[in-house]
Amino acid sequence: MSILVPRNLEKEVLNMLGIVLAGGQSKRFGRDKAQVQLPGQPLNNVGLAVTKLQLLCEQVIVSASQQNVANLTEQFQTSSNVIVVTDQVPFERQGPLSGIFAATNYSPELTDYLLLAVDYPLITTTILTTLVTQTDCYATTPTQDHYLVSHVQASQDMVRAHLLLGDLRVSHFIKTTCQGLPVTFPDNQAFTNLNNMEALTNAK
Repeated sequence: MSILVPRNLEKEVLNMLGIVLAGGQSKRFGRDKAQVQLPGQPLNNVGLAVTKLQLLCEQVIVSASQQNVANLTEQFQTSSNVIVVTDQVPFERQGPLSGIFAATNYSPELTDYLLLAVDYPLITTTILTTLVTQTDCYATTPTQDHYLVSHVQASQDMVRAHLLLGDLRVSHFIKTTCQGLPVTFPDNQAFTNLNNMEALTNAK
C-alpha cells in the first residue's frame, strides 16, 4: 500500500483534508460496511480508506454514524491525525453531504477535500493521486460515475448552503457547486462498490 508522492504534490499533501465517508446505514449490505475486513486485506474497510488518505492528506476525518462511532473512535484513538465525527445539527442523517459538512466543521480552514467512501475498499492510491493532480474532479469509469471518490475545493459555507437548498445529492454538489469534472479510469476491480453481499463475494 506504499506510494511515492510526486514532489509537485508536496504543498497539496500538507494542506488537504481527507474525508472518509463511513456513516452509511448499509441497509442493502446487511451489516456495517466500514467494519468489514475483506479476505486478504490487512485492515477493515474504514482502516484501508484512512491509510490511503493519510499518504496524501495532512488530516483525515472519518464521518461515522451513531451506530458505529464508538467502535471507529476506538479504532483510531492512537492516530494523531485522524478524527472521528458524526453529523452536526441541523444536518443529521442527510446522507454523505451531511458527513462532509461534519468533517469541515472540525477543520474549516482547510478547503481542499479528498473524498473516499468505505464502499470502495479496492481503490488504489494511484487513482487517488491522479485525482489530487487535478482540481475539482471525480472518478468515472465507462459504466458508472463515482462521486464518492473525488477531489474538490469548497468552503464549509458552500457545503452548508447546498444542504440548505434541500438538495442532498452529492453528484449535484460536486457538479454544480464545485463545478467538478470527470476523470475517466478503466473499468476494473478497483471500483468495486460494496453495495450488497454479492459485491463482497465478487471482491474476494
